[in-house]
Amino acid sequence: MPKLLDRLAAGDKPLLWLDDTAYSDKLLAGGKTPWHDGAEYTAFRRKAQGLLKPDFTVIPVGRLVAAWVASHAPLKEAMAAKKRAVAPVRTLLADEPLRAHLVEMLKGLRAALGSAPLILSVPSPRAWVTEAYLQAFGADAEVEVGGDEADSCAVYVAEFLRSFGESGVDGLLLEEREGAEPVSAEELAWYQPVMNIAGHYRWDLGVRLPTGAGFSGDATGAQFVISPKAVSGAANGLALPSAFWSGGAAPAAPKGGFRFAVVPADAVPEKVLERLATLR
Repeated sequence: MPKLLDRLAAGDKPLLWLDDTAYSDKLLAGGKTPWHDGAEYTAFRRKAQGLLKPDFTVIPVGRLVAAWVASHAPLKEAMAAKKRAVAPVRTLLADEPLRAHLVEMLKGLRAALGSAPLILSVPSPRAWVTEAYLQAFGADAEVEVGGDEADSCAVYVAEFLRSFGESGVDGLLLEEREGAEPVSAEELAWYQPVMNIAGHYRWDLGVRLPTGAGFSGDATGAQFVISPKAVSGAANGLALPSAFWSGGAAPAAPKGGFRFAVVPADAVPEKVLERLATLR
């Protein structure tokens, strides 16, 4: 089956990547996405894909992990055993039951939705240090994350990702946190162990920059970048503005790239389908 970059190169039609997790959770799951049951989650995603018809199948690992930690008290306690910045994420990513659960979910999605590229969306190493720390110590906890912490976490993330080498994954997206985005290829290089794993498994590697405002130069090391602004050196996934959902015009799909849109959780279903039709 064609991978992400192969499909972009084919240029058959403008491709659409949707983040519909919050919307589908409310519409199809009553606010209770079945993160803990692989078969139920696959059925949930089949419904969402059938309704919205995105061109990519994406599993948002950050959201799944947050639900996993919230429901596994011993893991959360272990994550909080040490205060060092990278200690919680190291403990989290070493959790074997979590890895096994993700393998099951990925295989189910691959079997059920095999026609679309399967993308593993994870927090970037820089972002995952912060997210795991907050999960361990609470939303008001403070942690400083620089190059040393991101580099250390990248080693743990790379080892974690080895578990999914035979799960049919086509691409890997590193999700950055707004307000803590990399500003150059030099900062992306902090993730080199993850880039190496993606290359080993021949996964297309991308980075999502929520604003992209401070990034300059080429995105060396990434094959695609999702951002509201174009970034040189990689295929671009143009993030549509929120005004699109209230009737604003959508910018043209970038040449050799695709469009990306976050479906609002409280959007009216009929309006969502109407707006999506304008992108195809």
